[in-house]
Amino acid sequence: MPDDPIAAMWAAARAQGGLWGWGDADGIVPWTDDSGRIVVPLWTDGRRAEAEAGAGADPGEAPVLLDLEDLLAEIPLWLAAGVSAAGLQSDGGRFLLTLSLPELTEALLRLQVNGGPGDPA
Repeated sequence: MPDDPIAAMWAAARAQGGLWGWGDADGIVPWTDDSGRIVVPLWTDGRRAEAEAGAGADPGEAPVLLDLEDLLAEIPLWLAAGVSAAGLQSDGGRFLLTLSLPELTEALLRLQVNGGPGDPA
């Protein structure tokens, strides 16, 4: 694994073919970040998702693995619902990286095609 935490995050996403969100049968549950933006939180590990989002969760909510195709299919729905960004690798409520949904789309497509997003920010 690379020493760079952002590179390590993308390497883990590539290895498992997707990212984890927190949600239920209706989809991923968005959060409001420190700046008031509505974001979709995503992680590379379901245990990490549970540790960050599990306290006070509603019944039926759990970590959900979204493969790259599912992530790309969800982005237009998130945009329509007013979500502006994705927060990646929350730890203690702070995101390692926040990307606009167009930036996330580009990074996911690069991950699919090239095996890595390069520098999506």
